[in-house]
Amino acid sequence: MSRKAIRKQHVSLRFKRREQLKHQLRVFGVRGVALALIVGFGGGLVAGRDSYASLFIQHHAPLVDLNMPQVLAGLPIQAGLPKNTFWLWCPGSGLWLQRQICQRYPSVRAVRLERHFDMNRLMVHVEPRIPLVTWNGFGFDKEGVLFPVVPRAWNALPQAALPASVNKHDLSLWLVRLASVTDLWPQVTSVREDLSETMALTLKTGTVVIWGTLETEPTLYKAQALLRVLDDAHQNLGGASRADLRFFEQGRIIVLPKGK
Repeated sequence: MSRKAIRKQHVSLRFKRREQLKHQLRVFGVRGVALALIVGFGGGLVAGRDSYASLFIQHHAPLVDLNMPQVLAGLPIQAGLPKNTFWLWCPGSGLWLQRQICQRYPSVRAVRLERHFDMNRLMVHVEPRIPLVTWNGFGFDKEGVLFPVVPRAWNALPQAALPASVNKHDLSLWLVRLASVTDLWPQVTSVREDLSETMALTLKTGTVVIWGTLETEPTLYKAQALLRVLDDAHQNLGGASRADLRFFEQGRIIVLPKGK
């Protein structure tokens, strides 16, 4: 191929590259203008209280019903719900709502969001923490959590007099096991721990039960044996003022009759 033909080919290739570059610039320019128009139009829809999107959201915002037990009365949970309820339709909003309410109100254990799309309505179910005992004006539950309680809401519960250093995890396990003994637990009026880390119960009859150290495994068997001994003391000794279970593993429960 001659030099003249090669030169013409190079000129033709440069011209084609310039035309391709111009075409790409025109395409990018058109797309940029279109994107700007879309963003501007969308911003106009969303921005402002009278915009189409805002009016749509306001019109379709669901009604929210709060299902909350009486023991949580007085907590301003309704006022703490988001003003814009429309986004509560979104997946994951229930977990967010539970985290917000539980962090703000420790006496709330869980929150469940029930959606009724056909009625455009949301039901917020609030689950309270259930205390096993009251402790210095606070509730103490099965998860070992101390939390504020509504005054006079849990007056029938045993009163705990415990040091701050007590192992709350072990204490919660022990109380859960003890509370499952339905013939014994309703009789308990107080729970305390002395300096030797010995747990003691006071019953409605006035009987003081020296339980021993915290444990979970023999609790049920130990409580059932205590009930049999107390019943026997009631029938044959006129009742018991004290029952000592610290030697239970040796097969002994020491009972002090009333009046002695």
